Amino acid sequence: MSEDEALRRIQEKLMAEMSERRSREEEALRELQRIDAIVKSLLTADAWQRLKRVELVKPELANEVKLYLIQLYSAGKLARKITDEELKALLASLSERERRDFNIRVV
Repeated sequence: MSEDEALRRIQEKLMAEMSERRSREEEALRELQRIDAIVKSLLTADAWQRLKRVELVKPELANEVKLYLIQLYSAGKLARKITDEELKALLASLSERERRDFNIRVV
């Protein structure tokens, strides 16, 4: 096998890997957009804006809220859109649950 042929095979392999990675990233982006569309339909405009601001600062918390809302929706427990005040309460309860109490003891 010549060097040119070996380089060509390596290049083809790298191109295939890049293409596969790009398609996985595009699929993940489509999934995130689908989740956002569902959650946006479950929230009032003010609540949606608040959730997007929270997502900038605490993306893990925002994702947890999104998944929770989708679970409620899937279970048929949401009869109307979630208001900003209700979202605030949900965010507060989830934030409180995640807080850790650190005690420092001097031994």
